[in-house]
Amino acid sequence: MEHESKELLEKHGIKTARCIFVQDENEAIKAAKSIGFPVVMKVASREILHKSDVGGVILNVNNESEAKKAFNKLMSIEDVEGVNVQPMLKKGIEIIIGVTHDEQFGSVLMFGLGGIFVEVLKDVSFRLIPLTKQDAEEMIKETKGYRLLEGCRECKGDVNALIELILKVSDVVENESILEMDLNPVFVYEKGYVVADARIVVGNKKSFKEKIGDISFFFNPKSVAIIGASRDPRSPGHTIVENLLSYKGKIYPINPKAEEILGLKCYPSLGDVDSIDVAIIAVPSKNVVEIVNECAEKNVKGIIVISGGFAEGWEYGSELEREIVEIAKSKGIRIIGPNTMGVLNPENGFTSFFSPITRMNLKTKLGNIGVLSQSGAFANFLLFSLHHIGFSKIISIGNKCDVDEVESLNYLLNDKKTEVIAVYLEGFTNGRAFYELMKKSNKPIVVLKSGRTKAGKKSALTHTASISTSDDVFKAACKQAKVVKVRDYDELVDVVKALSLLPLPKGDRIAVIQPSGAECVMSADAVEENGLRLAEYSDKTLERLVELSPEWHTISNPLDLYPIIEKSGDKAFFEILEIVANDDNVDAIVTGAFISLLLKQDFRWLKKIEKPILFTFKDDLEMFRQAKMKVENLGFPVYSTPERAIRALKHMLIFV
Repeated sequence: MEHESKELLEKHGIKTARCIFVQDENEAIKAAKSIGFPVVMKVASREILHKSDVGGVILNVNNESEAKKAFNKLMSIEDVEGVNVQPMLKKGIEIIIGVTHDEQFGSVLMFGLGGIFVEVLKDVSFRLIPLTKQDAEEMIKETKGYRLLEGCRECKGDVNALIELILKVSDVVENESILEMDLNPVFVYEKGYVVADARIVVGNKKSFKEKIGDISFFFNPKSVAIIGASRDPRSPGHTIVENLLSYKGKIYPINPKAEEILGLKCYPSLGDVDSIDVAIIAVPSKNVVEIVNECAEKNVKGIIVISGGFAEGWEYGSELEREIVEIAKSKGIRIIGPNTMGVLNPENGFTSFFSPITRMNLKTKLGNIGVLSQSGAFANFLLFSLHHIGFSKIISIGNKCDVDEVESLNYLLNDKKTEVIAVYLEGFTNGRAFYELMKKSNKPIVVLKSGRTKAGKKSALTHTASISTSDDVFKAACKQAKVVKVRDYDELVDVVKALSLLPLPKGDRIAVIQPSGAECVMSADAVEENGLRLAEYSDKTLERLVELSPEWHTISNPLDLYPIIEKSGDKAFFEILEIVANDDNVDAIVTGAFISLLLKQDFRWLKKIEKPILFTFKDDLEMFRQAKMKVENLGFPVYSTPERAIRALKHMLIFV
């Protein structure tokens, strides 16, 4: 109850309004007199969450007679256990600090405007516990209510005291068995604060410890069996074999009705082949249990189950999934999937993908992008979008009945070829462990998580638990871990290719060069809206640009390219790029271009410039698409609008 919650907070150095719990009339009067009138009297109950909703808070109790009347009124409320008496506090800025225990991420702290405004305005921010001082500062500044705390119309709050309070709450939750907490309202003054009301729910916290196994053998097997290999070009079992033809290890297609597939000898069963490192299963789900048993007898190291029809579809599928996991665990076999594309390693040609990569002549470049995707289709989309930029490894985990997002991320973080990590997830097996890995990463991570909305939330014991959503919590986790969280596929591709191809900007001063006034204006808006700055050119840069321009042309940032090209010719474009790039006041360049010039000029020398250069032009026509492929193959990302390029730059700065 409230008085017990406040005693615990006081023990940890958190200042609260003195609270005396009473259960009879005389005690109530005695408590009020000891505190000094006027007092506040509140209903005390483990069952009542919102005291004001049941008439359970009486303010400005000024004398013994009023105290007696208030006590009797409060004791008539259903589920009452007693009455709390506390001093009438001076009004300040009302804020709320709360804690909830998220089922995937553990203890989460919420900060925002307090009182009824937390429910109406939802002006709140979240962070995972434990917090650093920087976390506390950032979450306060994120709220719109921060303007009140800074000072507005003779109203000001002690931000430093609030930071200290948030850190103390973080410590309390770390050291005590607290599941949920509401400090609402907390009155913040120009100097200091007081917790006016407090509610704490204690209990056992969920453990997020996870044993992380080594899954590297999935990417470098010496031998692979394809169960469900087929002569039918339309089937996944045929396409997988076709995609493996460039793989240098031993390939064993398993098909009792075929002698060979695509020139490879077929085998009737797993029992007819030598030792196997990885088995790829592409048969109906009802037959998979039998095959997993055969894999267990053969001492296969790992299994990739391509097939669908498991826990994602029906109850019988869930039973099948549980059964194959049980068999595999008994023999120490690891499983990727089911319902997945599996893995792709461009370095050695090993893959379990069943999209027609070979048939399409899609040559996947060996690069530095590692992909972790829960969806096989999503992994496939990325392969099509970024094959020319290049991948280190791709892993699609599907239903993740065994190998999950934590082990997959851990593998990519330790993979020497991987420098940038793209993640697509729909849910978590162990969100806290995933967060801890993200936080330790020295590689840029870009995450797209679907399922952001929530149709309903179970009844909770505190405001904080009912206000927070899984997406709120994951956003907070990404902020603390310095990970980019994007909203859609295009944004993921935009950011990942920038991180893959370019050096990180050293600051937020952006130079914009565009072939039209409209694009200049749109770019300027995007720079400001994304919290970046337009660079101020040095006098030397301005002088050189003036030399290239007609006398009537105003030189500024953004720079309208067309008048310069009219006077000095289209080759002046690259001279302008070099002039601007060499300006110490410029951290990054966003530039449009003339497509014909890009197609006929060799400008690989631009890579010598150690600043990010992002190109913007449309790709609606074939000529534009050719230009895009050329520019990106030379190492510069291309975006269809200035807004997308500038948004990518903003995200890059997270890693600076």
